[in-house]
Amino acid sequence: MIMKNNFILSICIPTYNRAKYLDKSIFSIINQKRFKDKNDVEIVISDNCSTDNTKEVSLKYISIYPEKIRYFKNSNNIYAANVEKALSYGKGTYLKVNNDTLTHLDNSLDYLINLISNNIEKKDILFFPNGTIKNLKHITCNDLNSFVKTVSFHSTWIGAFGIWKEDFDRLENFETIDESWLINDVLFNYILYKKTVKLDNTKIFHSISPKYKGGYNLYKLFITNYLNILEKYTNNYHISKATLFNEKTKLLYKYLIPWTLILWKDSSKYKFSQDAAFSIAFKKYRFHPMFYPGLLYLILRFLILDKIVIKYRNFKKI
Repeated sequence: MIMKNNFILSICIPTYNRAKYLDKSIFSIINQKRFKDKNDVEIVISDNCSTDNTKEVSLKYISIYPEKIRYFKNSNNIYAANVEKALSYGKGTYLKVNNDTLTHLDNSLDYLINLISNNIEKKDILFFPNGTIKNLKHITCNDLNSFVKTVSFHSTWIGAFGIWKEDFDRLENFETIDESWLINDVLFNYILYKKTVKLDNTKIFHSISPKYKGGYNLYKLFITNYLNILEKYTNNYHISKATLFNEKTKLLYKYLIPWTLILWKDSSKYKFSQDAAFSIAFKKYRFHPMFYPGLLYLILRFLILDKIVIKYRNFKKI
């Protein structure tokens, strides 16, 4: 007997060579009562030409739920464009990007379906920071400037992104993901189109940190690409100059400096490129007054870290 499926939610998973993480991600979804008992959630997997056993993992679950899980494999690696490809396969009313390292907490499907159903008439933008923004649970932003002020660089995380299918079929700038490796230009344009964004900061996912996280230039992505997008919308008067200034400061002190220290301390766990880091930072920050105190702080911390590392290595030799 073929079940009739009227999917409300499509969980769209772009993936590449992360079969063991994908396995955990899919299991966390199909193990929920909502998925087992109802037919309003589907999973679509867009395999970016993986060379591991991603296909086998996917087919294992398709054999259990053939009507609710679908698998597609790209003939070649299309890199960040695979996000759009994954979304394009969704049949649900609402399309939710799901990182292949993202596992769902108990009852996340019930929570998402309820949230989608409560917004299905107006179809305001839904955004899921997943508990990353301190002292915030729910808030509505009515323009792009207030959204950037509230969310900051957390807007870059694709796991927070979702889109109504009818809006996905209308938006035409998804190719910018492939250019910048960031969702932001699509998201910001979406906000200009819809105006209202409902942020739900409830923690409903768990993000697994993969071994050897990275594979891109951290500084080019977040300093050059991210700030270029912010400047584009500032030049068009959708983001204020004050918001841009504050965001550059937040990015520097709450993201770039902490990650630089992490990579200095133990770069063996990560695959982030640090090529031309200073020149990339200097180009964007040379006229920013908070850049030089931050640089001095990094130098002092580096000297301290270097001494600690040397002492530790000498101790191990004893």
